[in-house]
Amino acid sequence: MLTKRKKIGNWILVAVLIVLSLFFLFPVIWMLANSFKPDAQITADMNTAAAFIPPSLNGNFFDNYISILTNTSFLRYMLNTLFYAAVLIVLGVIVNGLAGYALAKIKFPFRERWLLIIMLLMIVPMETIITIHFLFVAKLGLLNTVIGYILPMIVNPFNIFLFRQVFISLPDDIYEAAQLDYCSPIKYFFTMVLPMSKSVVATVSVFTFLNVWNDYLWPSLVFTSSDLLTAQIGLNAITSNENTTMGQTLAVITLITIPVIIIYSFFSKQIVEGVVSTGSKEG
Repeated sequence: MLTKRKKIGNWILVAVLIVLSLFFLFPVIWMLANSFKPDAQITADMNTAAAFIPPSLNGNFFDNYISILTNTSFLRYMLNTLFYAAVLIVLGVIVNGLAGYALAKIKFPFRERWLLIIMLLMIVPMETIITIHFLFVAKLGLLNTVIGYILPMIVNPFNIFLFRQVFISLPDDIYEAAQLDYCSPIKYFFTMVLPMSKSVVATVSVFTFLNVWNDYLWPSLVFTSSDLLTAQIGLNAITSNENTTMGQTLAVITLITIPVIIIYSFFSKQIVEGVVSTGSKEG
């Protein structure tokens, strides 16, 4: 049982955390409120508390959003990015998961050295090897194709390490029992290993989605066709256009922020569990 003093202390702590969270959310609240306003009203409300209050609901309330979605190709860019993210999540979980399982459970020559190489690759910034990726894709004739965009992004050393850290703790007795039922290693991986590792699968999936959603450099190098562009490139094109109003700029930034907030809201618990579980494993 908590004492009265501890209960009061907990309530004070909650109040302080709420105030701090509101402080950090002020830019998001301002962005969302002003994304529904015309530029004249945004300027008039700039130095007042009204800057954090959306306008009254009327026939022009969604004008900025309607203009962005109907007069630009931003909706197509968002759908493209969601498609790329979905494909990379599936392929990334399978490929990186199999690699992590091999490093955790299968004995093969130089396994520890391969693990060391993967850990070293984790500290190499993407910008240092992106030229190699570009030349590789160009040599294969895959520039301006979905395959050319996806192929270099499937393997991720950090995701392999996350999977390995979780899989290394799985008991071998389960696999031995599965062998008695004539379960092949591949079937065992998909039917037993992945379902037992839901937290790390969710963590890798969310990280993959965020990487694809926020990526600007790689798609800007690979794609030249406007039909294949991603949300970040569309955001840059729209916000840099002189004809785009401030309200429309805030509307398109809000649109590109919403999926990230939704994904993190639904999977924040799994992300924490996945990171904590991988950090607590030995070996």
